[in-house]
Amino acid sequence: MRAEFAQICLDLVKKDKKAVVMVGDISHFLLRQVESYSPDRFYNIGICEQTMVSMASGMAIEGMRPIIHTIAPFLVERSYDQIKDDLGYQHTDVTIVTVGGTYDYSDLGCTHHCYGDIALMRLIPNMEVYEPGTPKELRDLFFQTWGSENPKYFRLSAHTHSQDVDVSMEEVNVIRESIDGRWVFVTGHLLDDVMCDPNCGIIYVTTLHNISKKSVENLNRLFNKSFTSLTDLYSVENHSKIGGLGDLISDTFNLPVKRVGLDRKFMTSYGSYEDLREEFNMSKDKILRLINE
Repeated sequence: MRAEFAQICLDLVKKDKKAVVMVGDISHFLLRQVESYSPDRFYNIGICEQTMVSMASGMAIEGMRPIIHTIAPFLVERSYDQIKDDLGYQHTDVTIVTVGGTYDYSDLGCTHHCYGDIALMRLIPNMEVYEPGTPKELRDLFFQTWGSENPKYFRLSAHTHSQDVDVSMEEVNVIRESIDGRWVFVTGHLLDDVMCDPNCGIIYVTTLHNISKKSVENLNRLFNKSFTSLTDLYSVENHSKIGGLGDLISDTFNLPVKRVGLDRKFMTSYGSYEDLREEFNMSKDKILRLINE
């Protein structure tokens, strides 16, 4: 997905003279073609994430369209005040793109983990929030939203799913209808995991700030057909149970949602990505067990 992001940046600086790419001392080699093509619109701001956000806001106010990029905990959590005031309150057309969400940097410890970024971004008025699950979804959502005049947040993962899904901003995708009355909302690469349960309905979500009226009406019709109780809705996300997909679904449909995600505690262990998934009860087997409770 990072390689696709680099190609998107190159495509944009070629087609849109307002496009600017700014990084916080990462992805230099990945974005070398962007820098080579347009050195006056590529900036490495260094380990100064707060400054990068404020610079991007100023550029946007002057008519540019900046893309800012670095690791999620440093850009989202360290710079939250600037994102809130300079992007949200000022309502500037700046696109934030992060890597390293949740525990993608599993072996670097708590300082490099970030499992509350979606919740933080959803709190900011005007902010659009997206979690694509494949390079194609990233490209589609990026170009659908480019120039929207809103601040935008794209959460890129080191992991992808294997399904072929055509996504659109603020729309959900019904991947499969329910056989037994259970419906599972899922985002990101965890789509592959829930696909292993043959009986539940699966609804794939890539927009996390809003669900369109059309999608809400379509889903209400499906729910009315299949509900056996008010405990048949689940959310599965690679994020804290607080403030993410589960809250979006519960708020939208005013229904109880059983949340499968990360508990409210620090991850203090080190190891592989799969090691941490297992410890946080987020392995595929544990997810499947939870959506059958």
